[in-house]
Amino acid sequence: MTPNSARPAPQANHRMHLDIPLGVVIGFAILAHLTHMPVWAIPLVIAGLMWRFFHEWRGWPRPPQFLLISLGFMAGLGVFLSYHSLWGRDAGTALLTLAALLKLLETRATRDQNALLLLGFFLTISLLLFDQSMTTTLLTLILFAGLITAWIGLSNPNLTAIKPRIRAAGGLMLAGLPIAIMLFVLFPRPPGALWGTQQPTAQQAKTGLSDSLTAGEFEQLATDDAPAFRVSFQGAMIPPAERYWRVLVMSREINGTWHAKIPHSFDTLTPPDLFPSLNHEITYTITLEPSERRWMPSLAVPIALPPNTVLSDTASLFSSRSLIDRTRYTVTSATQYRLEPNTLSRADRIENLTLPKGDPQLKLLAQPWQGLPALEIRDRILNYFHTKGFSYTLRPGKLTGDNRMDAFLFQTKKGYCEHYASAFTLLMRAAGIPARIVTGYQGGEVIADYLLVRQADAHAWSEIWVEGQGWIQVDPTTMVAPERIDTGFANAAAQDDTLPDSLRGNESIARQWAKLNDRLENGWNQYILGYSGSTQIDFLQNFGLKNLNTGMQLFLSLMATLLTWAGVFFVWKKISQANHPVSNAEKAWQPLERALQRLNLPRHAGETLAAYIERAANALPTHRTQLKQTQSLYSQWLFAAHFGKKSQALAKIKAKNLARQLYWLYWRKKLIRR
Repeated sequence: MTPNSARPAPQANHRMHLDIPLGVVIGFAILAHLTHMPVWAIPLVIAGLMWRFFHEWRGWPRPPQFLLISLGFMAGLGVFLSYHSLWGRDAGTALLTLAALLKLLETRATRDQNALLLLGFFLTISLLLFDQSMTTTLLTLILFAGLITAWIGLSNPNLTAIKPRIRAAGGLMLAGLPIAIMLFVLFPRPPGALWGTQQPTAQQAKTGLSDSLTAGEFEQLATDDAPAFRVSFQGAMIPPAERYWRVLVMSREINGTWHAKIPHSFDTLTPPDLFPSLNHEITYTITLEPSERRWMPSLAVPIALPPNTVLSDTASLFSSRSLIDRTRYTVTSATQYRLEPNTLSRADRIENLTLPKGDPQLKLLAQPWQGLPALEIRDRILNYFHTKGFSYTLRPGKLTGDNRMDAFLFQTKKGYCEHYASAFTLLMRAAGIPARIVTGYQGGEVIADYLLVRQADAHAWSEIWVEGQGWIQVDPTTMVAPERIDTGFANAAAQDDTLPDSLRGNESIARQWAKLNDRLENGWNQYILGYSGSTQIDFLQNFGLKNLNTGMQLFLSLMATLLTWAGVFFVWKKISQANHPVSNAEKAWQPLERALQRLNLPRHAGETLAAYIERAANALPTHRTQLKQTQSLYSQWLFAAHFGKKSQALAKIKAKNLARQLYWLYWRKKLIRR
């Protein structure tokens, strides 16, 4: 239906329909933010979206203005009370989402739809403030394409069909892709996170490992197939038996719970006495998932640290800031070393010999071993686990009471890694040997050229102090489940029904899909999200561009972008000319028609040229004569049998001069309105 077609007379209940692509995209963008909203806002959002839907579908009335104003004040107050601020990522996006909802409910005119369109762009891009995964980025691009589709329809009321608008939006995004790539590769990248200071979400705050350990706690992680970190080695990948990823050291046991030794001040931290063995060093790069913690996994004992990190006195690696973003760092570790071999301070010795008040049977078991060499005591305890009917299980059940380790050693004899590490450590202490627990991860799955370590790979083992040798790693779990270390966690717990398919050692469809998905995510993390300022400098040096300051790099990126834009424009123009051949007469006429469109005089579908110019002349009486003359020349050029070159030149000049006058008229009117 054209704008001049007959329509029913306006009635009291006449309403303007919301542009369909705009309404759909705004609705989905608001729903995508639901997981980031306070709980009280969720029913408000759902009710608002349903109200607008039924307004379009069933003709429900719009909410009254006073209700929208009241909801606006209440929403602002609710956000402030929920976040104690109106500033920051979470509070800001909550306000933005609620503002978009209220604007959606209010929208009635074209001006409102344009404002809603602008809000939609901010709402869509804010999704990346919470998650920059491949899935979220794809969703953002789809919503962005929908907004461009809506923008094309709002800027061209005659184009009501959806498919041509989608094709036009796709073409615009495709044309902008080379420019986006050029800016991504060359534009100077600031240090730190792209979005500035971020606040962790509940999902980001999930670390898998805490700073305390209670027997049975790791059961919660046993079926968690979420990635903890990924490792790329410089050189050959180490064998499974050496894949012990150290995180925290725990020496204090209080009421059955072990507590990690976390340094409170990094400025006064003294690194341990460490003597690495030559020719037993390995360099690797870890991509660590967000955790909101400061501890960082490392292989064995680190000897070359990444920037902004410190090594604690227990040889654990800590960051100087909370790791609320995905973090990529490179470490060199010694796989053979002596850690504090010469002496143990009195405080450390007392702390690592302290026993709980309960567990009398455990103490009685260790009594005959007192006075024996430390390594002999170690072997006797390991042999006890190996020969006394102990088994490895993900569901050992809860140990209660004051004598939990007695119950484990002499009754249940079923446990997970933390049960064996706890019992071994206490037995060594009861025999007079300093001992402590180390928590971290063990193993990992080889995928392509990197190692994927999941939360389910969380593990606990022990360290004992031997004079002249220092702290020695001992893993008592190997005595009851050697396959846990040799072939991985999945094989050790293959009989457990609760183990998800993605963790099992078989090659099921679910497992294959999980591996493919992780490869894609790892590539995305490394080459897109991991493209930092230092990576950019290394990339530019491959082309001989060394020691560029920020100004020169900015100039280079802008020049390259302009050249890319010029190339895209040239190709676009050639393709358009090939697909839609335009005669010389039409080329001369098009600037004039565009000038009339700017003055809200577009040509209607099916309207003849004579009728169009007559309507324009009535709207612009001061230009009537020029419009008629130019239209006459254009008609002759199109339909006359012979239209000479001089006449063509005259028609071009007439159309060009008239178009320029109409452009000036447009800008004068616009300035007067302001």
